[in-house]
Amino acid sequence: MVHYSVLIPARDASAGVGRILPPLCQALERLILPYEIICVDDASSPSDSALLERLLPKYPALRLLRFDKPRGVSAALSAGIAASRGDLVIAMDAEATRAPHFVAQLISRLAQHEFVFARFASINHVWLGDSLLGIGRSLAARAELLSNEGFFWAARREAVSGLALARGAFRVLPGLVARRGFRVGRLSLIDGLSPRGAAYVPGPLERLVTRWLDRRYEPHLAMELVRGDRAATRLPAARAPARVRLAPRSGIAEAVDSDHLESA
Repeated sequence: MVHYSVLIPARDASAGVGRILPPLCQALERLILPYEIICVDDASSPSDSALLERLLPKYPALRLLRFDKPRGVSAALSAGIAASRGDLVIAMDAEATRAPHFVAQLISRLAQHEFVFARFASINHVWLGDSLLGIGRSLAARAELLSNEGFFWAARREAVSGLALARGAFRVLPGLVARRGFRVGRLSLIDGLSPRGAAYVPGPLERLVTRWLDRRYEPHLAMELVRGDRAATRLPAARAPARVRLAPRSGIAEAVDSDHLESA
């Protein structure tokens, strides 16, 4: 029984995935309970996809999903959520190199919230120089700067189950989850400081955006690379029911939208 499902969307990001996996596995091992890591290959180049496949034998908990054409981060997260089997779902950007070190702290916040997202920041020292009076002193101002490490969130399964995100909707995912009636928390991760958490309430503009995006969705079909003779499960992330069939004479499990089963 899987307890933690970690999602990593990746498009031409095999190097980032390779860097994240060792510390991520170490962090998850310390949590004791069973886990899985689902990498969603968003139609990477053949060479990059091959590098992702080479990671499968090294990490038994790793699963690899693949899109036939680029569909974006929102589609990758939707497919990963549908394929996940854990009670808790964690997602991180392939470039979020600091995320594995904060997995336990992010999960601990789920005691107060059903969905918690993190924002990374760094502290820069800005030198203001000498004063006009010629006194040899300087002032250092600490500035919090948002990093470019992308998204990092954790959720109870019920908070994200059944989500089929429209393109770009992953950027307002906290607002979408709040719109569904779940408690959302925010965690600030700043170098040199203890994590700071707070409840999150979407503003009026974000509520309008999430209301519009929540009415738009796309079916997201993914294929899972099968390790050995293990069967694939629950790959598509669509609001309509879907089934899975095994493509003949291949190691790929193909997700088929229920609306197209008759024609298939």
